[in-house]
Amino acid sequence: MYFSQLNIKYFIKKTLEDSKIKELTKIQEESLPLTLKRKSVIITSQTGSGKTLCYLIPLLNNIDFSSKTQALIILPTKELARQVYSKILEFKNNEPQLRAALILGNSNIEQQKQSIKNNPPQIIVGTTVRIYDLLNEKVINRNVKMIALDEVDILMDQGFAKQIDEILNFIDNKDLQKIACSATTHESLANRFSKHFKDTKVVATNKNIWSNQQVVHNIVYTNDNSDAMRTLQLLLKNINPYFCIIFANTKNEADEIYQFMLRNKYTNTALLHKNLSTRQRKHIFNDINANKYQYLVATDIASRGIDIVGADVVISYGLPQEDIWYMHRIGRVGRYKDTGSAFIVYRKGIDNNISHLQKKNINFHYYLLKDGQMINKELKLKLAKKHYFDKSTNDRIKQIINTNSQKVKPGYKKKIRAQIHKIKQKIKHEFIEKKIKQRLIQENIKKSKKDKI
Repeated sequence: MYFSQLNIKYFIKKTLEDSKIKELTKIQEESLPLTLKRKSVIITSQTGSGKTLCYLIPLLNNIDFSSKTQALIILPTKELARQVYSKILEFKNNEPQLRAALILGNSNIEQQKQSIKNNPPQIIVGTTVRIYDLLNEKVINRNVKMIALDEVDILMDQGFAKQIDEILNFIDNKDLQKIACSATTHESLANRFSKHFKDTKVVATNKNIWSNQQVVHNIVYTNDNSDAMRTLQLLLKNINPYFCIIFANTKNEADEIYQFMLRNKYTNTALLHKNLSTRQRKHIFNDINANKYQYLVATDIASRGIDIVGADVVISYGLPQEDIWYMHRIGRVGRYKDTGSAFIVYRKGIDNNISHLQKKNINFHYYLLKDGQMINKELKLKLAKKHYFDKSTNDRIKQIINTNSQKVKPGYKKKIRAQIHKIKQKIKHEFIEKKIKQRLIQENIKKSKKDKI
């Protein structure tokens, strides 16, 4: 189906045409017939499938240009907020009456609020805290028509569930249209969010969040695996990406990789992590969009929702602790109809992480880096022995998960993991002590028998 066939305003069609966006994606085909009719929905589909347009098109189509603020768009990071705001400005090129404002936390916050009061925009884009402040301080009216929450799972995980509830309760409009989007929320998890968005339909195209047929997964290693930075160096000599993102697990690792890149003459490399100022991060993304860089070294701040046009290679320098963050990383490539490659730089201690991903049906190609070449081989993983717990212990763990999952509070996942870890460690210690006692008893029996002889 084509956008030209939809019953939407001319300026929307013209902007999409200017951007060479003609055909609807699967998630757009399923959600737009509902959202254009002002229905509330929870949208879940793999990254790069066009979810942003699933809420922008109905929002823009239903805008009354003679009225004040009618729509709020909430995002978890400043980078994502800027990205969505810039998308709205593309539509403004074909409709001068369209007014939008971006509200972010910085030194100009009071100036931003005053600007919104003096010239109320129809659409406000911002992070949770800033949108909450605008409503709480009565900077904007309470009868907005629509609210969109992008990357809703991370909004919840970051502890914004209470503020989102308060925002929804603060809005005085019984016909409020609510749209929530996420790339890593499959249908069963989306149902959990429905308590925050009553009378909402779940539209899901990804029953399996671990599957992306447009990305090839690879693991690269050396014979001794003693120097991961050396492995990275050998990998870079074998690839020539259009644009490559190298993900590090920590800020310190990102700094080390960045300095390594510069020392090895990869001067067209940018660095991105949370310690950079807002101005620095904005400047980096502007330069990336202007094709000034070929490489970006980043922590996972860049792995959620950021759309970097032309990115075709992702390198993970080791793996994140949680499997889902690997999917966020590879989501920077293979977007829309493009394909991409994902490489994991093998490091000692990540065998179990790899095994977890394999069990989710992610198939890896293994390459040995030797004599300047990538040789297609296998890699034998050293997996930690799994400890099996009895039924009573598993029942206790299930009870903790079920009890805590009903209370969506800041850091609840971390608390659940800590409680489960404490139980497992106690059982393991008891098991080890029992084995030691059994061995000592057996040794004493053998010694006793020898003494009798």
